[in-house]
Amino acid sequence: MSIYGKLVIDVPATNELKRSGETVVVDNLEEKDFTETFLLLETAAKRGDNVGVDEYRNVGDFLESIRFGSAFKVRKLHSEVIDAVITVGPCIAARSIRPCLASLQVFTSEGFSRESIWRDCMEMAIGYARQHPFGFSACVTDVFGHCLERIIALRTDGFVISASVPRAGKIVYRDGKSPIHMHSYVMYKEIGQVDNKRPCWSEFIRLSTEICNIMDEVGHGRDAGHTHESTTPSLIPRLPFECSLSPAPLTVVVRQVRALPDDLDRFYEFFRSAAEEGVGFSIEEFPTKEIFWKIHDSSWKVVLEDKYSGKWVAVMDWCSSWYSRCRENCDVFDAGMIIAKEFRNSGLGTPVFEISKTIAKDLGCRVLYSDIPVHHITSIAVIVKNGNSFSGSLPRAFYSPAYGWSDVLLLTMTLDSVSKI
Repeated sequence: MSIYGKLVIDVPATNELKRSGETVVVDNLEEKDFTETFLLLETAAKRGDNVGVDEYRNVGDFLESIRFGSAFKVRKLHSEVIDAVITVGPCIAARSIRPCLASLQVFTSEGFSRESIWRDCMEMAIGYARQHPFGFSACVTDVFGHCLERIIALRTDGFVISASVPRAGKIVYRDGKSPIHMHSYVMYKEIGQVDNKRPCWSEFIRLSTEICNIMDEVGHGRDAGHTHESTTPSLIPRLPFECSLSPAPLTVVVRQVRALPDDLDRFYEFFRSAAEEGVGFSIEEFPTKEIFWKIHDSSWKVVLEDKYSGKWVAVMDWCSSWYSRCRENCDVFDAGMIIAKEFRNSGLGTPVFEISKTIAKDLGCRVLYSDIPVHHITSIAVIVKNGNSFSGSLPRAFYSPAYGWSDVLLLTMTLDSVSKI
């Protein structure tokens, strides 16, 4: 049985909510509760109560969202009706499979949507995060920009806005009928002491196996339940093509990575080498080849190949963003880009990034997202030079032996003015 990220309550807990005075019972969410939970989420979406209109299209979407965490039900004493659902788990946007950052969400019925009850439920969520075996030292929660009462309540209780995600989801707003795209705030709070001591490597191998098992059970990759129905990426229009890269100069063939062992192995080696060198990636993100492919299998992958020598100059990939709360026609993409070691520091960052954003635009991307460790100055400089703007940060999201836990900077670029290929 897969247990990654799970926290289980031994017995139902009776709590008196200090702000509202309501007495509630909290217990593990069980299979028999899934349909009722989905109805709670569906009605919250119709109210525009911090749930996107296509964030949970069915019970399966909800189960996929909690595959790496736990869910708890809250009901009034002597009642069988679920009035709130709390989810607690590792933050999937953190750049480690053993993060110190928890992700929390609270969903409530209309009767429990009062600020006092909602704040009490979030306080319980923080308590469960502190009990988690991963020893979380901080937590984040996502709030759509129009939920001002919720944002203010979280600020009052010690959360800070650490980032803004453009076009994060579609919500019902004002007229109650026409969904609109809305930004989402990532709100952050410290809940414990940072521990830079890492588990032994065998623990990472064990966790990798558990994650792969879960992905096999529920669906896998960043795009599971998002843009693609299949884990096989679609063909990228108008590839391959040739272009010259200055100031090298180099003539490269820009083509899609083929689903052949040689291409796939070379693509993986780019990421593995970068992670071992600490160049924008961490070996804690994908300790094994198996988990790397569980994560990257459904992304679009492209290589820039020297026309004459066949050397791989750079690789890049795109997928619907971890930060997006859309499950249909997601147009906010995460982007990855690695230049081969022998071609670094040769002025290729800008032309390679230009190719990355034009291909992303061709794939339907409206906003391109990059998350870069704060100490990786070279990558940040290239991204900012080419039009990205700072959207915030995800604190304590990246671990390296040299720096311990450090922040990841979130940079976004709107592609409306970028020409297609």
